[in-house]
Amino acid sequence: MNVPSFEFLAFAALVALAIHASDRPAWRRGVMILANIGFVLTFTHDPRALAPFAGLLAFGFASLKIMEFRRGKAAFVPLLLALIVGFFWLKRYAFVPHEMFLPFSYFVVGMSYVYFRMLHLVIDAYQDALPERIGLAAYVSFTLNFTCLVSGPIQMFQDYRRTETGQPLPLTWQLAGDGLARIVVGFFKVSIVSPVLLYAQREAIVALASTPGSFGRVIDGGLVLTLFPVYVYYNFSGYTDFVIGAAKFLGLSLPENFNKPFFAQGVIDFWGRWHITLSNWLKTYVYSPLVLSLMRRIPSLKLQAYVAVFAYFVTFFLVGAWHGQSTKFLFFGLLTGFGISVNKLYEVVMARKLGRKRYGALNARPLYAAFARGLNFTWFSFTMLWFWSDWPQLGKIASLLGGASIPLILVCVIAAAALALAGLERLSRGLERLTFPSLRVAWYTALAVTTLSVEVVLNSPAPHLVYRAF
Repeated sequence: MNVPSFEFLAFAALVALAIHASDRPAWRRGVMILANIGFVLTFTHDPRALAPFAGLLAFGFASLKIMEFRRGKAAFVPLLLALIVGFFWLKRYAFVPHEMFLPFSYFVVGMSYVYFRMLHLVIDAYQDALPERIGLAAYVSFTLNFTCLVSGPIQMFQDYRRTETGQPLPLTWQLAGDGLARIVVGFFKVSIVSPVLLYAQREAIVALASTPGSFGRVIDGGLVLTLFPVYVYYNFSGYTDFVIGAAKFLGLSLPENFNKPFFAQGVIDFWGRWHITLSNWLKTYVYSPLVLSLMRRIPSLKLQAYVAVFAYFVTFFLVGAWHGQSTKFLFFGLLTGFGISVNKLYEVVMARKLGRKRYGALNARPLYAAFARGLNFTWFSFTMLWFWSDWPQLGKIASLLGGASIPLILVCVIAAAALALAGLERLSRGLERLTFPSLRVAWYTALAVTTLSVEVVLNSPAPHLVYRAF
C-alpha cells in the first residue's frame, strides 16, 4: 500500500472507526496490532519474504526481555553487536560479502525505522529507563505502527505509551480539522509540488548539454544543484504531514520531523530542523554518550571544548552511513560529518574570540544571517548530489559546465539562496501572525481541489516516496 494515497486514507479511516468503538486499552491495542499486520501484508503475502523481517523483530524482542531481566554489560554488548551486524546483513550493505546475503528477495520496507525503535527499547531497558516491562503485544504495536512504518517519524516508547495504557486523543472537531488540514497539505506536497520540482531538475540536467553560452549553463547548473534538495524536502515533509494528520484520527500523536530547515543558519541548526526524530535519536544514543565518555578521559578543560567537534563528526557520519548501503553514501556521511564539525569548530572559535554575547549579536544581524542561510543551503545541496547521481554522471555534468563555471555557480547559488530565504523567512513570520479562519479554509480547500484534480481527473500515478527505501 502506498503512502500517501486514497487507499491508505480508506484503510486508516476503517482503523479509526474500529479504535473509537471502545475505550478499553486492550481493544485499541488489539485493533492496532491487526491493522499493523494487515498493513504489512499489503506489501507481500509470501511467508518466505516476511521471514527475515520477522526474525529481526523476534531477535529484538528477545534482546529486550534479556535486558529487562539481566542488565549486565556482558549480555548487552554481544546483543547490541548482533543487532547491528544483523541489520547490516539484512539491508545488504556493500561491505558485507555478497556470498553471505540471502538468495531471495524479502520485505525490507521501513526496516530502518523499526530497527531504530528496537535499539531504543533494548538500550533503554539496559539503562533501566523504560516506564514498564514491555509485553509482546505492546512491542509489536509500537515497532510496527503502520502510520510511521514506511518512513518514520521515529517515536520513542515513552511518548507512544499513552495510547497503550491511557486515553487516546479525543476526536474533537478541532482535532479532526487539524488532522484533515495536515493530510491535505501533505498530499499536495507529495503529489503536486515534489513531482514538479523533480521534473524541473531532470529537465535542467538535459538542458546542460544544449544550452548555449556560459550564462545559460550557470543557470542550469544552479538549478541542477538546488532543485533536488527542495524536492526531497517537499516529498519527505509532505509524507510526514500526511501521516501526522492521519494519526490524529486514530488518537495518536506523532512527533514532528521538520521545522523550516532551510531557514537554519548553520549545519548544526539545520539537522535540528531536518529529520528531527533521526537527529534526536542519534544525539541521544550516539552523540551524548560519546561526549560523556571522551570528557571522562580528557582532563584538559581547553580540549573538552573540542570534544563536541569530534563527536558531531562521528554522529553525522553515521547519518550518511544509514541513508544507503553503497560507498557513495559513506561519502555523503563524510561530507555531512565534516560540515557539522566545521560548524561546531567555528562556533567554539568565534565564541572564544568575541564572547557569547557578541557572537549572538553577530548571528542576529540580517546580512550575516542571510549569508549563513545561503551558505548552509548550498552545502546541503552539494552533499545531496550523491542521492540522485553517481560519479560518472557528476563527471559528465562537470565537463559540460567547465571548470571555471563551477565556482561561479556556487557563488550565485549562495547569493540567490540568501536573498530568497531571507524573503521567505520574513513572509513566513508575517503569515504566522495572520488569523483569518475563513481564509485558511479557502486555502486548504484550494489545495484539496488541486490535488484531487491531479490524482483523480488526470489519473496520475501514485507519488514516489524518497525515504521509503530506508
